Amino acid sequence: MHLPDFNVRIPESLKEAVELLSRYGPDGAIVLAGGTDLVVRMKEGAAKPDIVILLEKIESLKGISSSDNTIRIGARTTFEEIIKSEEILKKAPLLAKACENIGSPPLRNRGTIGGNIANASPCADAVTALVALEAKAFLVSKSGERSLPLNKCFKGPKETNFLSTEILTYMEFSIPEQPQNFFYLALGQRKALSINKLSVACQAAFNTGGTVQKVRVAYGAVAPTVLRGLKAERYLKGKKITPEVLSHSASLAEKEAKPIDDIRSTAEYRRMMTGVLLRRGLESLMKKK
Repeated sequence: MHLPDFNVRIPESLKEAVELLSRYGPDGAIVLAGGTDLVVRMKEGAAKPDIVILLEKIESLKGISSSDNTIRIGARTTFEEIIKSEEILKKAPLLAKACENIGSPPLRNRGTIGGNIANASPCADAVTALVALEAKAFLVSKSGERSLPLNKCFKGPKETNFLSTEILTYMEFSIPEQPQNFFYLALGQRKALSINKLSVACQAAFNTGGTVQKVRVAYGAVAPTVLRGLKAERYLKGKKITPEVLSHSASLAEKEAKPIDDIRSTAEYRRMMTGVLLRRGLESLMKKK
């Protein structure tokens, strides 16, 4: 497979990048950050841009910062930078754990969090964690800036709700009340370099009596997009984690999943294991108590 012919533009600023994308239009131009997904798609012929807009010089799209209540991650921030970030490890370790599951060291050093979102894969590790963290995506175009809840960003596999003239700039989410109460579990063909069959991410907070005060659940690779586990969340809130609660939570997760058969797994297996992983993860949280 060979890359098709295309021209390259390397803007010095976000404003210039937005103007280039607007000028060359949705069919003629595409933006590239790490390129770990996009270059493959171009080699396969799935993407055929006339112009590739490289974002590598736009430093405002890179980096991790936090306030008292919020974490912001630039779209060009790599997975490895997230994994090694003291801010993330302390305040949102769920995201670091999910990013550790991505690909190989070279891919994690090159691939970006923004690319993981823009690629719109339902099995994306970072996206599954970010949905459980209730992250928002911020986008900019010549018309201005807007934000979308991350779980509202996707239409289906490889399809986002972003406008063709928008560039993803950063993600933002509230720092969890109890950052260490989380789990991220994924199943693949191998322990590394494997596309997930499914994954479950969870961020929770408990009161002093061990009752679930707040919980957010997300499922990856069991629906056309990363899926919030809303039924499981509503059921778990206000309850202590007992064997009965674990069993019913797993049953709800199985019902929420909308998987398909494909080369990596069957729908039946994915549905069953969605419940199993949620149960295992909740059990692991209780062992921390």
